[in-house]
Amino acid sequence: MSLFPVTYSLLSRQALLAHIKDYYDFQETIHLKYFLRGMNDTYIVETGSGKYIFRVYRADRRNRSEIAFELDVLNYVNENNVNVSIPIARKDGTFINDFLVTEGVKHGVMFSFAEGHEKPIHTVEDSYLFGKSVAHIHKVTEHFRSEHARDNLDLEYLIDRPLDIIKLHMGHRLEEYYFIHKRISELKEQLANKIEEGLDWGICHGDLHGNTNAAFTDDGQLAHYDFDICGYGWRAYDIAEFRLAREIHSGHDKDEVERLWQAFLNGYRQVRDLSRNDVKAVSIFVVLRQLWLFGLCFSESELIGGADFDDGFIDSKMEYFRNVII
Repeated sequence: MSLFPVTYSLLSRQALLAHIKDYYDFQETIHLKYFLRGMNDTYIVETGSGKYIFRVYRADRRNRSEIAFELDVLNYVNENNVNVSIPIARKDGTFINDFLVTEGVKHGVMFSFAEGHEKPIHTVEDSYLFGKSVAHIHKVTEHFRSEHARDNLDLEYLIDRPLDIIKLHMGHRLEEYYFIHKRISELKEQLANKIEEGLDWGICHGDLHGNTNAAFTDDGQLAHYDFDICGYGWRAYDIAEFRLAREIHSGHDKDEVERLWQAFLNGYRQVRDLSRNDVKAVSIFVVLRQLWLFGLCFSESELIGGADFDDGFIDSKMEYFRNVII
């Protein structure tokens, strides 16, 4: 009997623990805990000397070159005094592990543990600090280069691919899909004007919502992690996710959202400049981020099940796209 095709497999915890003991220079007793299944599989590694994170990337999402790009970014910003979770080398000095599984090759990387505590950003003070730390990442990566290939966070990534995915899942509601398509086409024209005027372009973290992916340290700083969807893109897009998270998920009213947003911008501008054109473009990228997330949810439904992405889910997204004001 031949093997049946598999889209997603989970590594044996016992086998992965044995692999880590063989390939990493940990002398102490090691404990491995499967922590989170998301866009990749995350494990907590506990040793006598501290904690680490081991991430296993999905075979259908990340190839070796794309992962190497992410690691180049992390090592570069760390060398430039930005507090981030960095990759940990194996005994042989390399960073990427290969696991041959049914669906292909999965890659795994060990990371340092971001010390500190996560908390959703609800205060002006935390927003200001977060803005400063984001600006530091953007500033130090202005001259970053990598020999490894990675998709840009461009219009194809933000608009074309998500629309294709959404259409596949809205065949029974095509009239509403075409409404979204029309709205996004209008925004695309507005964005084209902003791009022509000039938008800041460079390395983006890709997931700066300010709820997770950053830990507040005891000395009042931030440690950033999870650069899995980093890449070259518009910096206005990178900071738009912070704005979107305050608008959609924080429970703040409009006035409070504006106070938090202005505090973020004030903190950002303490470190580097951000043009008026960039700031004006954020409102467009907020909507495009929602579109990207819409497509992401549908693309992930095969792995986590479609129960949460039914017509009720579509209804909630339609309400957003009907009522959003640019």
